[in-house]
Amino acid sequence: MIKILFDFSVAILCLYTLVQLINIFSLLFFENDKPEKELTDDELPFVSILIAARNEEHNIINCLKTIAQLNYPINKLQVLIGNDQSNDNTQQLIESFIKNKPQFSLTNISETLGKARGKANVLAQLAHKATGEIFLITDADISVNKNWAREIVYYFNDHQMAIVSGITIVEDKGTMGRMQEIDWMYFMGLLKGFANLGLNCTAVGNNMAIHKNAYWDVGGYENMDFSVTEDYKLYKEVRKRGWQTKNILNKNVINKSAAIKNFYQLMHQRKRWLIGARELPFYWWLLFALFGAFAPAIVVVFIWNYKLALIIYFIKLALQSVSVYILQNKMEVSKTFDYLISYELYSITVALSTQVFYFFPVRLQWKNRSYSI
Repeated sequence: MIKILFDFSVAILCLYTLVQLINIFSLLFFENDKPEKELTDDELPFVSILIAARNEEHNIINCLKTIAQLNYPINKLQVLIGNDQSNDNTQQLIESFIKNKPQFSLTNISETLGKARGKANVLAQLAHKATGEIFLITDADISVNKNWAREIVYYFNDHQMAIVSGITIVEDKGTMGRMQEIDWMYFMGLLKGFANLGLNCTAVGNNMAIHKNAYWDVGGYENMDFSVTEDYKLYKEVRKRGWQTKNILNKNVINKSAAIKNFYQLMHQRKRWLIGARELPFYWWLLFALFGAFAPAIVVVFIWNYKLALIIYFIKLALQSVSVYILQNKMEVSKTFDYLISYELYSITVALSTQVFYFFPVRLQWKNRSYSI
């Protein structure tokens, strides 16, 4: 029995290592996401940027400033902000900022539309006001790249393209913020690497664009069953109808998110992701199971052969670091080698805590709302 358990654990670790190698190979050698040519101002489509904001007084102005600085013709740009019943100074800050900026408009959301709730409800109502050919969606705690809109619309040259999603990373100078930065970078690498191999997962809800025809083809958020991960729900519905999607690795389409400030909020974020992940294809759940099994498997191997366990763990750290480095290099963001060891402790703690918190009988809290899922 012990021999079977040991052999099974070694097999898990070897398979994990193989998956990491495949992902690195995919990131290095599959497709170039840089546009072949730049679109002229005349060629650029009219776009609508949709932003849902709820109690974002600490982030909203920074977000709007970066959008105001977009390298995009102002006469082809519409910025729609939905204030989702904020009880802080979010509304006043927005109103002050968008004064004398006719391309910006604020809508106070007080009712629900169809099946939509929360952020999905805000986006559903903003979509009805949008006049752009392409809807660009981001969050109120995001700083967008100045070339974000100009570059992401390029990928809609295929009439069957529904959703294009870029990469988002966390930007924060604090220790917890740097841990989240590496974590997001690592996750984005997995998302992109496997998408290159045809194993599509989702779009990134704070860095995505959807063609209006695809959005209305699925009926909009008001006609979809509610999900706390509204980005995946939309992604799933458009793919179900035969539309194409694309995850891109392009330094000009990288957005930066504010970090989550405390561990309790981080646990609710991860619980929300896992709840949304219930609808993912089975092969993604196999991958999640494989990644979740690494820690117990390495403990089993360590008990009976600590030298082998240390070698495998060193390989794991090396491959993880290489993956992060590739993304940082391609995105031309600052390197974080000094935090990679600390990140290992952080990732283990978060992974184990998330598994416990997911089953803990507590209602999901997100954006100061409680959800019974």
